Amino acid sequence: MDLRLNFVFIFASIVTFVFVMYQIRKQGLNIGDAIVWILWSVALMIVSIFPGLAVRLGSLLGFISTSNFVFSVFIFFIYIVVFWQMVEISRLKEKQKELIQRLSIKDYEQREKEKGGSGHE
Repeated sequence: MDLRLNFVFIFASIVTFVFVMYQIRKQGLNIGDAIVWILWSVALMIVSIFPGLAVRLGSLLGFISTSNFVFSVFIFFIYIVVFWQMVEISRLKEKQKELIQRLSIKDYEQREKEKGGSGHE
């Protein structure tokens, strides 16, 4: 791998790591959500420091070009992130539905209580 490309990857991994840490500290990003990005920046740093690792892994898995292997890993990572977000969105939709149902029941009970209370006076 070209030395300039190694420096770009090192820079990108450091920027990603610093940005995620900033988001955790200042913006309140959930650590559970950020762990994937932290691990990704560490993995990118390892591949940047030891580029032969990507070459060996790529050839071991049958990739003709190391760049094809790197792109495949990036795409796989994006699929994992999208799937993880889809699961989280689904969970939040269910939670929202439950909260709406509870609020509707509470609102209904409050209206019934007001109807019953005003009729007895």
